[in-house]
Amino acid sequence: MKKLLLSTLLATAMTSALGAEYALDTKDAHAAIQFKVSHLGYSWNVGRFNTFDGTLDYDSAKPEAMKVKIEVQTNSVDSNHAERDKHLRSGDFLDVKQFPTATFVSTGYTPKDDTHGTLTGDFGVAIVSASPVRQSFL
Repeated sequence: MKKLLLSTLLATAMTSALGAEYALDTKDAHAAIQFKVSHLGYSWNVGRFNTFDGTLDYDSAKPEAMKVKIEVQTNSVDSNHAERDKHLRSGDFLDVKQFPTATFVSTGYTPKDDTHGTLTGDFGVAIVSASPVRQSFL
């Protein structure tokens, strides 16, 4: 799972002109945590995490000060293939029994223009942490 696509989260936040902290709207499908993984170099496997929550602190007057914090329930992984999901939940990958959550905490945001930018942060899942993680948004 090389990338978490947080574009929907940022798009929702960037529509607001006032600075505030927002709870991510996970009930009305306004936010998504998705991933895609290369499959043998010829195609892509895509999936998502169905259960997560978090906050987004955004002020359009100071976009570089944006902060994102997300907690994902790892057992909600959904690649649209039951056997693969069972394997992903196992100790070979996410080990959801021992590590029920994954977290992302932003450490910076660099705007490219009014609707594009790069979010950097710390991502931790299972016993692996990646710092920094960079995600560009289209």
